[in-house]
Amino acid sequence: MKINRYVIFFFLICNSVFCQTIDGNKISQIYEVRNSNAEEIFSKIHFALCLIYQNPDEVIKYKDDKTMRIVVKAMALVPVLDAYKLMNPSNTELTDYVDYNHNYTAVIEVKDEKYRIKLTYQNGKYSDSQLTEYKLPFPAKMDFETSDLEEIIQKARLEMNQDYYSITSRRKKEIYIQSQPRVLKEYQQTLIDYATIYFQSIYKEVLSDNDQDNW
Repeated sequence: MKINRYVIFFFLICNSVFCQTIDGNKISQIYEVRNSNAEEIFSKIHFALCLIYQNPDEVIKYKDDKTMRIVVKAMALVPVLDAYKLMNPSNTELTDYVDYNHNYTAVIEVKDEKYRIKLTYQNGKYSDSQLTEYKLPFPAKMDFETSDLEEIIQKARLEMNQDYYSITSRRKKEIYIQSQPRVLKEYQQTLIDYATIYFQSIYKEVLSDNDQDNW
């Protein structure tokens, strides 16, 4: 899964007044829907979710017409740059990106003329063909700080000092260690991009006209 950055740019330009709020693994946004009451917006959001998911009844865990709240629990495949491939570019068994499973919860709250959606990611996991599970060496954050990066680089150094990498050249080890900032930067941006596309897919449907074309 590769996310079209041009689509993201277009959406952000068209809706620049809607600023995102990011706090660790949480990203939220408030949308204005003028001249629409809560019931109309709520109905359109539910319709949008039914279009987005193949099995909406399985992922929509809570829907209350009185409180105007919807809770969605689903899974996103998030491509993460593989630092091992950067370390071993000629290894054809490795891919540039590995798709990690990220369970997420989306909470949508609706009021007259506006609604808020907040998405919370869980940490990424990956299972190979042998069903061996691997966890990402860093949390599903979208606002890593310098201290976080320093900690991750230190973990990478400790990993490269393990006996398993005793025959790995010093140059390759350093490539792996120094690739961590790039991996982290791309990763957190991909999480943001995924959420943005998701949010805008719903918003596009909310703004659509209820009137059907003649047919």
